[in-house]
Amino acid sequence: MTLTDHQRLGDLKAAVQDLYRRNRQQGHAAWCDRDYDFVCPSVERYPFQWFWDSCFHAVVLSRLDPERAATELRTLLANQHPDGFLSHVTFWQRERHESAVADYMIRWRSPWLSDSMQPPILAEATAAVARRGGGLGFLREVLPAVRAFYDWCHRVRDPDGDGLIVVLEPHETGMDQSPSFDAYLGIETATPEAFAAAWRSVALKHVEVDRRSERVHAADRFMVADVFVNTLYAENQRVLADLYAQVGDTVSADELRSRADRTAAAVLTRCWVAEDSDFHALADETQVPLPGGTVAGLLPVLLAATSSHVVDGIAARLRDRDEFGAPFPVPSVARTHPAFRAGPTRDLLWRGPTWINTNWYVARGLRRHGHAGLAARIEDASVALVERSGFREYFNPDTGVGYGARGFAWSALAFEMLVSRVEGDRIS
Repeated sequence: MTLTDHQRLGDLKAAVQDLYRRNRQQGHAAWCDRDYDFVCPSVERYPFQWFWDSCFHAVVLSRLDPERAATELRTLLANQHPDGFLSHVTFWQRERHESAVADYMIRWRSPWLSDSMQPPILAEATAAVARRGGGLGFLREVLPAVRAFYDWCHRVRDPDGDGLIVVLEPHETGMDQSPSFDAYLGIETATPEAFAAAWRSVALKHVEVDRRSERVHAADRFMVADVFVNTLYAENQRVLADLYAQVGDTVSADELRSRADRTAAAVLTRCWVAEDSDFHALADETQVPLPGGTVAGLLPVLLAATSSHVVDGIAARLRDRDEFGAPFPVPSVARTHPAFRAGPTRDLLWRGPTWINTNWYVARGLRRHGHAGLAARIEDASVALVERSGFREYFNPDTGVGYGARGFAWSALAFEMLVSRVEGDRIS
């Protein structure tokens, strides 16, 4: 007997509610004299609050408990730095998990706040919470802080004013050990030890220049205009413009829309390499294209301005078994790529397995451009992965076996994909 979407949705909703109860972290942090209430990525491995994870969690929570979703974002914003920057990790309850902290490769602003960013997806999380329960009151409450973060990105991470922001270490892309960065980092053999040594060389260079942004840029040890990060930056500036329009601030809306258009145009023209029909990250001041062949190069399908020709090419690559057309798509690396591994390789991430969050973005982009059937295939595969293996961190694209952290909360985006199809109110 084949379950209907409605039957699958009921089971999946119950599983997500249970997961978000188990991963909920609540308490009072003496170090900042603030209460906290958030969903951690994984109780066993990632007990703290990660920036983009919390944004994904807020999207899911907006379907289940809008007030908790609003609290998730309030907690995320609570320790925003005076310059608008938001740390990629807040170690609210660090004293209870010192052994976990020892395993992380982190640049620090303080013992409780990291000095790295993550993909800037805060605006779309804010939009989901506002639309599904928070309303204009929530928007007016949080928009100044949300805007301050995007202004920081614009001011600090776009040093040449070309619309593309730069990341200063691989982890800031969210795709920590993507093979796109191997040669740039000087990695010849992909091992955890090689990546750890490369990361340390980047971090030490930042320490040498006192972590001051302009001096970090000048040092040019790792400075990448990443396709994935900038696609999400463009999309979220557009969303933020729409939110300002909702509260009647047309001046801010127009400014942010102009910035969004500039970033999208830069991604679509300067990151596109026609020779291999792929989008590539750009490295250092000369903006040399880095190797492609990863899921990051598919993400511009999300942008409304992407041409139908390019979208059709991305769709063809997603169908091609030699590229991304795996039984359980979308693998994080093309199957013909020399670095591709369907399963884990000594805890190296983003070198082949499928991740639910990138599936969510690719499916949304396909639907935006009229490829609903292919989008549905990716959505169905995402739900099947969770049904088969539970809420795991990442999955084998050939077998569906789950790997990495158990009880991984952003994999609940599979629920968001299914409920959007069944009940509507889709994040477009």
